[in-house]
Amino acid sequence: MKKLILWLALWSSFSNIFAQKETPISILITSPTGYATRFQKQFKGSALVPIVIPMIETVIPQDCKEMDLLLKQLKDYDYIAFSSRKAIESLALRMQKDSIDNNKLQSVKCCAIGKDAEYLQKRLRCSNAIQAKEASPMGIVRELAEMPNIAGKCIAVLAPKVEGMAEPDVVPNFIHALQRLNMRVTRIPAYLTRAANDTTLARALELIREQKISCIAFTSGTEIEVLLNALGNDVSLLSHTTIACFGPYTAAYAEKKGLKVEIIAKDFSSFEGFANAIQEYLKK
Repeated sequence: MKKLILWLALWSSFSNIFAQKETPISILITSPTGYATRFQKQFKGSALVPIVIPMIETVIPQDCKEMDLLLKQLKDYDYIAFSSRKAIESLALRMQKDSIDNNKLQSVKCCAIGKDAEYLQKRLRCSNAIQAKEASPMGIVRELAEMPNIAGKCIAVLAPKVEGMAEPDVVPNFIHALQRLNMRVTRIPAYLTRAANDTTLARALELIREQKISCIAFTSGTEIEVLLNALGNDVSLLSHTTIACFGPYTAAYAEKKGLKVEIIAKDFSSFEGFANAIQEYLKK
């Protein structure tokens, strides 16, 4: 009987240890719905549990005079730079609506970031003109800087129009860097970016305040801006939460806003690289 009791005690102890090791770790994904769906899939089969609550929504407007003018004056441009996949989608929908053949884009060099190059080919049948070593807007700038006679070239930057909040510095810094190359830059508001509705934000705040979120995975500065605004800029509410950022530019913005960033993906050309960075860190 004593042996049986001892054996049961040992088994209970081992069971508790095993249960602790298998306790799910919750990851809050704050990116817009389309991106979040792709990102969430990267955690399939792991002990990490992704919770998708987009901090922002992106909307392609029905009418965009600037986009219409761009399509009419394509021959006046040397480059089109897409700040995101949503910008590519916006141009594709505009061309489809106006029955403009994709071949018209052959007169201009299209520049996409990281894996967005694949989407560029899929939606617009257009090859990425610049294979930047770094998957970021500044990676595009560095490649352009190496090209002869870049000064005076015309580039259209298809970027979001941010509504109801301060705009993070990624796109403005990109435009300023292009201007320092003496390029002629035109910013085109390809889509709208705004905060998620109050109900969505309230759900995220409840989970954070109840400390049910182990890690927050930010993919852009806009997501950081919205969440902190919802928290009343009280960064102490995130003191029990691991902060992960898609790349160094998002991380720089997070730190600028007072957050302690513990995870920065080295491979920020894809969601796979970001998910791997999070899993490797949390395993420790």
